[in-house]
Amino acid sequence: MEDYKQNDSSLNNERSAAFCYKNPIKEQSVTGAAQGCSSDVSQQNKAPSSATVPEATLTTKQLLQYWNNMNKKVKPIRLLFDIPETRTVEEQGSKYVMYKVVVIKSGTYDGSQAYAERRYSDFEKLHKNILRNFKEEIEGITFPKKIVAGNFMQEKIIERKLALMDYLGQLYAIKDIRESDEFIEFFYLPEVQEGYNCLRSGQYTRALNCLLNVLSLQEKLCMRYYDRLVLTLSAISVCCRDLGNIDDAYQFCEKGGLILPKHSRHRYLIPLLKVQINLGNELGKDMRHLQKKVTELEEQHGCQSNLPSLKELVVQEYIQ
Repeated sequence: MEDYKQNDSSLNNERSAAFCYKNPIKEQSVTGAAQGCSSDVSQQNKAPSSATVPEATLTTKQLLQYWNNMNKKVKPIRLLFDIPETRTVEEQGSKYVMYKVVVIKSGTYDGSQAYAERRYSDFEKLHKNILRNFKEEIEGITFPKKIVAGNFMQEKIIERKLALMDYLGQLYAIKDIRESDEFIEFFYLPEVQEGYNCLRSGQYTRALNCLLNVLSLQEKLCMRYYDRLVLTLSAISVCCRDLGNIDDAYQFCEKGGLILPKHSRHRYLIPLLKVQINLGNELGKDMRHLQKKVTELEEQHGCQSNLPSLKELVVQEYIQ
């Protein structure tokens, strides 16, 4: 396993960057992102009182109820796909157009600008994967063809981006496809791999920036798949902790732990709770209830003292 320790000067630089860090995607501090990463859904889930309570003021019990109700929303999230920007890239003798795909929740204000940049060949690969597993479902869907000439003319780029937006919308309209790994991972897999690569090399600020965008995408595209969210929340918590931002690390860790109460055998649960306890102690919180829970889980499953730490688990994910 790699040695993830940095020298003092580089680590201090990373920590300094974290404390003044602004997420360019959400234009808010990391703490704001921690409190708001699921605020859109929490608006749909009422607290016990008659008024809606902001997530930042919810008790642990209310937060737990929120996560348990995550998959029970009466009205499912509907998404739109916009391509507001394109850019032409020239590198190593090749030239291509990058399309910025923004995932937007419809029917409500969506201040979270979750996005992915993809080139035409990425869309083409998506189509081949979808065609391989959902051939009958997409019989009536036409994939935008390659442009033989004039690829970089502005009118051709606009024409293609509109066709790609329509293509994504048609795929999303088919339930089996929008819930498939092929469709979901198209939007975040390269970014999550980049984020984990940066984390493994000690580039925590860059990793954090990447993973916050990934989390925003996952919350829109795959809220039902708790495992993906737990992995990303854990990685974000590790980044925040190594950058010295203990409060944010605790909040993201807590969110990850609250997703897993019904999955007591999940490999992340005990390491995640142990990190949360350590962070809570550093923040002066009373963590006795959580320590009791960890002890019960260890006794229940016969866990040994040499279990991998949360960071050891995180750095082994998404290795290409």
